Amino acid sequence: MEEPSLPFNIIQDLKVVVPRLPQGVCDVLFADQEDADDTISKVSGVFEFEGKNIRISNSFKRRRWDDMPFWMPVLPNTQSDDSGIGTEDGSEYSKHDDSMQKRPQRWKGADDQGEYEVQKIVDHRFDQHGRDQFFVKWVGWGSQFNTWEPLSNLNCKENLESYVKKMIVDILFVKWRPVPHCRKLMAVGYRAVIDQWVKNTPKGMYMKKLSGGLNQKGLSVNTLARLLEEAVNEGSSKRRELIVESIKDHCALLRMKEIRKEQLDILKRWEDSLNNIGPGGLSVENQVDLEGPPKDFMFITQNKTGPGLDNCVLIGQVAGCECTEECGTRETCCPNMAGVDWAYSACSRLIVSPRSGIFECNRFCSCGPECPNRVVQRGRKVKLCIFRTSNGRGWGLKANERVERGAFLTTYIGEIITSEEAARRDENYEKTGLSYLFDLDMMDPDDGQMYTIDAMKCGNESHFINHSCNPNAHVAGVWIETNDPAIPLLALFARRTIRKGEEITFNYQGDQDQRMREDLNVGDPVDSTQPKKKKAKKCRCGSRFCKGFYF
Repeated sequence: MEEPSLPFNIIQDLKVVVPRLPQGVCDVLFADQEDADDTISKVSGVFEFEGKNIRISNSFKRRRWDDMPFWMPVLPNTQSDDSGIGTEDGSEYSKHDDSMQKRPQRWKGADDQGEYEVQKIVDHRFDQHGRDQFFVKWVGWGSQFNTWEPLSNLNCKENLESYVKKMIVDILFVKWRPVPHCRKLMAVGYRAVIDQWVKNTPKGMYMKKLSGGLNQKGLSVNTLARLLEEAVNEGSSKRRELIVESIKDHCALLRMKEIRKEQLDILKRWEDSLNNIGPGGLSVENQVDLEGPPKDFMFITQNKTGPGLDNCVLIGQVAGCECTEECGTRETCCPNMAGVDWAYSACSRLIVSPRSGIFECNRFCSCGPECPNRVVQRGRKVKLCIFRTSNGRGWGLKANERVERGAFLTTYIGEIITSEEAARRDENYEKTGLSYLFDLDMMDPDDGQMYTIDAMKCGNESHFINHSCNPNAHVAGVWIETNDPAIPLLALFARRTIRKGEEITFNYQGDQDQRMREDLNVGDPVDSTQPKKKKAKKCRCGSRFCKGFYF
């Protein structure tokens, strides 16, 4: 047979495909139907091309790749293998002409030369019966010893999966390649590509998905694998690009969900640890982003002393009452001896100004733990939730139940440090814009402070309370195990009724708010002997009384 006279572009394309075809009559399919019709009109039946017998067919589904023609070999007796990887009958292949005497991993040949390990799959083709053959590179052997092997000879799942993954990506983004007939092998490949795309999704892509919320519904991996198969078999390049774009979009969503699941597990473990350390009734919630627990933060339940301070500063000299009846009925009770009013109602709610000072009964008093003057020391009873704010204020604290006015919320605890150490740390905190310093000047702020609480790296749930220009909580100084005016315990009480789910806030500036608002010349030169003026921070409390800033 003589080679027919064909258009130059068709001849060039045939030169690419024909060398890969096995012996025998091979049907080839044009992607472009017009090219197929034009070629069929010039040749009839079988014709010879570079030593191979070719027959042009136009009876198959049209396919296109970037609007350029290609051929897909379609061999006689082609059948799908649904029996799984490595289960195809390979009895006809043991004496294949192209096979060397090297054999696949965990397989002994008739020559009994032992086992041979597959290094990688290089290529694949179809034999004269339409069955898959894979070109194998063997471990420890040069490329000249590569052999064509049937699927049944290959016990190398990872190598096959790696090859199929690469082939699928090549089809989608580089060039067309014939697809192996083994459907289960290809299904593994599609799933593997999806898994890889999900895993390798750039952070920017899955972070964009947060705008749609953390609880979006997406397609499953199996569904995406089926869509990927559709993309591989799609003839239109534009349609294929749209499918791939949609798949990657859903992969980003799946990646976000994976990270979300990991995040929820971490947050749950953190919540459990907080409740094991503290009094319980504390939950953790993040419905905003993928942020986890704060790093370098230690949850504690009592104040600790900082550099240069001994624990004895927390427990000073104190006298106890000897009330034989209920505390509060005698002039010798602790508040009366301290010269302050009784602080609590019969319902254990604060009924005095938080600036007046609260003196609770202590370890030397004759009353028991149920004494009505032991509110703060009995600990937090209100259920609270550490949650992620939605307006860029980081973590916050909210009530998980209704809280009545005057009810005790929690204590503000951390590391007790000297005023000198506080000044040094404050300079560093100003650079980062974060500070958890709270001066212990509750008794008389005009006399200057001796100590400060720093809750930056250690504290309890109060660490997460945000500022508000119109807060629903305020801070009171409480003295229990010491009468030293410089070492009060800071307790937070509800200023008004707090609804369930409402964020708990207090004014970071306290009673000095008015004085600090009038002192806005932050950049003006000041006497070095005077305290340095702090940089104002933008306030995001959202209150209708918001001043726009705080210090």
